[in-house]
Amino acid sequence: MNNKLLKFLLILFLLIGIFYLFFLGMDRAKEILAPIFLAIILSMMLVPVANFLEKKGMSKGWSVFFSDMIFVLFIAGTLWAVGVEVKRVSGQWSSIEERLSTQFDQLESFVETNTGFSIENPFEKSGSQQENGNQESGQQDNQQSNNENTQPGTGQEKKDDSGGMDSSVKNQLGTVVTSIFSSLGNLLLIAVYIFFMLLYREKFRNATLKFIPENQQEEGKEILTKIVKQARQFLIGKVILVLALTIIYSIGFVISGMESPFTIAFLAAVLSLVPYIGPLVGGIIAIAVAYITTGELNAVWIVFATYVLAQFIESYLVEPFLVGNRIKVNPLFTIIAIIIGAAVWGVIGMIVFLPLFSFIKSIADHVPMLHPLAYVIGNEDSGDGEGMESKLAKKVKGWFKRK
Repeated sequence: MNNKLLKFLLILFLLIGIFYLFFLGMDRAKEILAPIFLAIILSMMLVPVANFLEKKGMSKGWSVFFSDMIFVLFIAGTLWAVGVEVKRVSGQWSSIEERLSTQFDQLESFVETNTGFSIENPFEKSGSQQENGNQESGQQDNQQSNNENTQPGTGQEKKDDSGGMDSSVKNQLGTVVTSIFSSLGNLLLIAVYIFFMLLYREKFRNATLKFIPENQQEEGKEILTKIVKQARQFLIGKVILVLALTIIYSIGFVISGMESPFTIAFLAAVLSLVPYIGPLVGGIIAIAVAYITTGELNAVWIVFATYVLAQFIESYLVEPFLVGNRIKVNPLFTIIAIIIGAAVWGVIGMIVFLPLFSFIKSIADHVPMLHPLAYVIGNEDSGDGEGMESKLAKKVKGWFKRK
């Protein structure tokens, strides 16, 4: 009994140590592995485009190049749209700050009238601080002008102070420039990875098949084709889902009267790729922008209603059509994937690890030894009956078949 218990504890500690070292290694190798895994996912999405161009008579190299350019143009367009919005908001920030100050004054009076507590207006405070700062700076200038004759070293001290301020600004600018060039370098590296992964996709497929015994090659090819097809359908379904949510959000945001409705709608739709957390963050951003740009509660309620309606359509109608339940991960392992991804690779990990768990489930579905793992990770038998989303999806499919 003691030997069995000791053996069990040794195996348990060994497994814990292996998992710890594995995730520690992934964390340390984030700069190397994160772009590679992201490129694998994106290249799988672009394979149908490359195949389509090759069927139209284009050479393999040019078809891969134009497929890769889709990713480059998408990133360039997104960065351009974000830059335009940041420039616009920075140009209108003074008027936005005045509007927020007025709204905060109303909130301050309401709270003080009903609760007796007083809160400070941070936007009004900045203006008063600036006036006080101007007065103090004027007094300091007068004192310095009066003391110039008695203190000959003040000029050198002013130079030192300004030099210190210049160095701090230079350090901040250097940090920003370094982070920008690092991000652009990673995007360029991902584009290069995508190009070569698409170019050598047949080579990777044949290399995978070499691990399978010769007498099981045909079965292995069939299984590998199914796995890749399911994974590709999952990813392409997510892209179409983002486009569908962008359209739904855009309609509601335009009705609300908020500024830049299409950009905010696209941002909120992209954030929905991160389950549970993404929609919440996207909704908060959309509501905040609606209130800041319009200053009206009606706009906030319209945006909120649009978000609730869009989430209902996504969960119960659009996603069962486009993504399906076959390689969906159940909510428990979805949360685990998000937590592990965030802990290991940050925001990129939150986006990448859920498709990775879906790939693991897809592989486990076709390997008899791993069927228990697929069953635990998957969404099969996770509730009573089919579930509301499956029933609604089947009803809608029936309507289309009748027509």
